[in-house]
Amino acid sequence: MRRLVCLVFSLLFAWWAWAQDEEVLRAARYLSGASSDEDVDEYWVTRLEARQGRRIRINGTPVRADGILTAYQIASLADYRSTSGDILSWEELALVDGFSPEVVDVLRPFLSLDSPRGPGVTDTVRVRASALVRGTLTTIGGKAKASGSWWRAGGAYRGKDGTFYGEADFRGHTLLVGDFNARYGQGLAYWSGFSMHSLSAVDAFIRRTPGISPVWSYSSAAVHRGAAYTFKSAHWEAAAFGSMAGLLGVHGAWTGRHGQVGATFSYSLGSASPITASVDTRWNWRGWDVAGEAAWKNGSFAGLAAVRGMLGPMKLALQARVIPSRFSGKKNGEYALAAGWAYKAEKWISLAGQSGFGSSVPRHQLSLTMDASMLPIPAVSTSRFQLRVYAGWQWQLASAWALDVRFTERFRNYERPRHDFRVDGKFGIGPWKAVTRVETVFCERFGFLNYWEGGYKDAHWSVYFRATGFVIDQWNDRIYVYERDAPGSFSVPAYSGRGFSLALTGSWKHRFRRFTLKAYLRGSGLFRTGQAPAPGLAVQLHCDL
Repeated sequence: MRRLVCLVFSLLFAWWAWAQDEEVLRAARYLSGASSDEDVDEYWVTRLEARQGRRIRINGTPVRADGILTAYQIASLADYRSTSGDILSWEELALVDGFSPEVVDVLRPFLSLDSPRGPGVTDTVRVRASALVRGTLTTIGGKAKASGSWWRAGGAYRGKDGTFYGEADFRGHTLLVGDFNARYGQGLAYWSGFSMHSLSAVDAFIRRTPGISPVWSYSSAAVHRGAAYTFKSAHWEAAAFGSMAGLLGVHGAWTGRHGQVGATFSYSLGSASPITASVDTRWNWRGWDVAGEAAWKNGSFAGLAAVRGMLGPMKLALQARVIPSRFSGKKNGEYALAAGWAYKAEKWISLAGQSGFGSSVPRHQLSLTMDASMLPIPAVSTSRFQLRVYAGWQWQLASAWALDVRFTERFRNYERPRHDFRVDGKFGIGPWKAVTRVETVFCERFGFLNYWEGGYKDAHWSVYFRATGFVIDQWNDRIYVYERDAPGSFSVPAYSGRGFSLALTGSWKHRFRRFTLKAYLRGSGLFRTGQAPAPGLAVQLHCDL
C-alpha cells in the first residue's frame, strides 16, 4: 500500500519540468549506443557539452568530425556538396546518404548550416575561452579551456587528480600533448576510458571510432598521458602516439565513398607481452552498416563482427564476438552472439510547444535485444552461461505526455537471475517539463526506487527539485540513477539501503557583451535508515568568452 501511495504521489506531482541537458544526453545516448542515461559514456557528454558553443559546420571545408560524424558521413557530405552545392536546410541534410530524419534530429543542436560561400558570409578568427570553478563540501576543483583558429588547450583539476591537453592543427596535421584517449576499431584492442559491455540498444552493436581525442575531465584514470600526431586527407589518415607509461603506437586508415579500413599497432615497453595489433573495417551499403575487427594481444587472437541496418520501419542488428580470457586479461573469456530489433510506428505525434524540423515523434517505439554468451574460466569452469534480454517501449500518449517502459533480464547458471522493471513518465510544454520514475529489481531479494523531478528552464534561469525514495536491502539489487548536476559533472550514483534523498538544483546565465557568466547551485541530502544524514552542496561558476 505504501508503494502504491508513493507511485500515485509521484504521478500527481510530475507536472513541472525536466531535462535541462536533455539535448546533450539524448545525443550521447545515440553516439554511445546506450539505452538509458545511466549507461552513457561520460566521454560523449563532455565532448557534446564542449560542442554546444561551437557547432560543426557541415558546409565547411574540411568538415571537422570531432568524433560526432563518422568517416562515411563526411565522405557522403563531400560527394553531395560537389554535385548539389551547400546544404541549406535540415530536411535536405536528412536526404543525404548516411543521414536520416532521426540522425539529423538528434545531432542538429551540434551542427550548423552556415555556409562560407553564402553572400556576405566570411570566416572570422576569434579566441574562445571558458573557465569554471567548482566547490563542494569536501573538494574544490576547476576547469579551463581556450581555442583559436588552429589551436586548443584545456585543463581540469580536483583534489589530487586532473587532466590537461594542448592541441594544434594546420592543413590536416594535428599535434596533441597531454592527456588523450585512443579509440580505434570496435574497441577490442584500443579503447581507453569508459567502455560499455552490455548491448542494451541496437545502436550499440557497432561503435563509432573517434580515434585520438583530448581528455578534459577531473580524473586521469584509464587515459593516456603523452603525445599524439595525426594527419588526415580526403581518403587517408595516419597517426602516431606515445605515453609516459611506455606505450608506443601507430595507426593508418583509408576511407572511401562507402567505408573504411584501418590498422593499429602498438608496443608496450617493459611488458611481458608488449605487442598489440588490430585490423578493423566498417562499410555502409544502401543503409546497412557492416563492421569487424580482428586483434592480437597478450599472445592471443580475438575477433568481432556486426551488421546493422533498416528493413522498412524496423532496424535490425547482429553481432558475434570471440574474446579469450588470455586476450582480455580477465579471469573469464567471452564467446557471444547478440541480436537486436527496433521498430518505430508510422504514425507521428506533434510535440507541444515545438515547431519545425524535429517537432514530432513516432507514437510508438519498440526495441528488443538479446545477448547470449559463454563465459568460461579456463581450467576451472567451462560451462558458465549468461543471457541478457532488454525490452523497451516508448509511447507518446499525447503532445505533452510520454511513457517509457523498460524490462531487463539477466540469467546466469552460476548465480541468481536479476529482473529489472522500470517505468518513466514524462510531461512537457515549452520550458515546463517533468519526469517520474518507478523501478523494481528482483535478485537477491527485492529492491524498489521511485523519484519525481520538476522544474523550469528558460534562456536565463533554471530550477529543479527531485525527491527519491528507495528500499534496497542487498547490494546486488542496487539501482543506478543519473542525477542532474552542472555541466562537466556527470553523476550516476548507486542506491542501496533504505531511505530517501532530496536535491535542489538551479542555474543562472547572463550575457555581458562577449562574456557569458553561468552560476550553478546544487544542494542535496541523503537520509538512510540507521545512518547519519549525508548532506551535499556544490557551487559552480562558469564564464565563457
